[in-house]
Amino acid sequence: MFWSKHAKKNKVSSSEGELSAVILTIPDIFYGGQDPTIYHTQEKVGLHSNNDMSTSAQVDTKKIIPHKTSIFSGKKVWIIGSIFLVVAVGIISWYYIAQYRGAQQMLAQKNQTNTTRQTQQTSTTTTREIIPTATSTVTVTSSNELPPATSTPSLVSAFFEFPTSVSIDTADLDSDSLTDIEEELFGIDSGTWDTDQDGYYDGQEIFNLYNPKGFAPVKLIDSGLVREYINPLGYRIYYPFFWQEGDVDPQERQVLFSAISGDYIEVRVSQKEQNQSFVQWFGRNAEGQRYADLVEFENRFKQKGYRRKDSLVAYFDSDTYVYICIYHPKDRGPIAFRHVMQMMYQSFRIQKTDIDIPDQAPLPDANASSTTRSTSTIFSTDTATNTQPAIGTTSTNI
Repeated sequence: MFWSKHAKKNKVSSSEGELSAVILTIPDIFYGGQDPTIYHTQEKVGLHSNNDMSTSAQVDTKKIIPHKTSIFSGKKVWIIGSIFLVVAVGIISWYYIAQYRGAQQMLAQKNQTNTTRQTQQTSTTTTREIIPTATSTVTVTSSNELPPATSTPSLVSAFFEFPTSVSIDTADLDSDSLTDIEEELFGIDSGTWDTDQDGYYDGQEIFNLYNPKGFAPVKLIDSGLVREYINPLGYRIYYPFFWQEGDVDPQERQVLFSAISGDYIEVRVSQKEQNQSFVQWFGRNAEGQRYADLVEFENRFKQKGYRRKDSLVAYFDSDTYVYICIYHPKDRGPIAFRHVMQMMYQSFRIQKTDIDIPDQAPLPDANASSTTRSTSTIFSTDTATNTQPAIGTTSTNI
């Protein structure tokens, strides 16, 4: 029994020891629903420490991450724009200065060339021997001639371009002293030498300012084939209806009458010096031309003048001006409008005149005379004393 009591006692003791080793007890400060403040203080300290760490991290982050700067900030844009503007202005200024200097050089070269040319003309005038003739000066008695304009520059030293002397014309199928191109211009039959069958061949009628398409006595100015140009200075001249007329300068001292082919006839007005004769003017201004190549003539309006033997240049002289008619072919080949040129200087008048072209007398036997034709050209037999065909005949001695 004793052993059993002792055994039970040991069993109880062992069981209590096992219980004391396993069971955990709650601290006394938590009994009765108490909330100890020590833990809140620790939590606050922990929170503060965490906040300090995050704040320091943010500060460190701000310190570590650099601030991004804009390349095109306001100040830099102004600086770059100012530099670009200065460079652009410099380039533009340099360009215009270079153009100005180039223009000055060209003007200086041109003035030097003109001075050299005038010097050559002066030297040519002093060394050229000119033999005047009894009829070298033509005096115009008309009182209607305009006085020289003092407000416009003198054309005494103007440069003239003269064509090369050519004596060959383009084709003339019917040998009527009009080229086929001229007959097409006037609407004439190029296969018939006398289109209107009045006994006068077509070239003869054009030269004498009559209508080659109308039976005598129709005048050329009334035919609708030509027009009359009247210059502000007073001179008058016929030109083909289908040609273009245009002035080169505002005073109309240089006028061009142009064909569609590129050929044109130029009429120039050159002012003379006081008491200057035509021979003196010619020697000074007609560069490259010979006075011996000129033939004196009187046109259909009794206007006296001088023409080159090939009929490509004609001059009319007055006390104040020299009027120059110049034919300019498109190329150096055969001449297409020589007879148009002859028609134009035959119709030239320095001023309006009372002289009228006489009516063309019809031939008594036009059909019989139209069977005979001449094959010679107008300009080949032209002389100073007989400058137009006889009215009523088919002679070509004009």
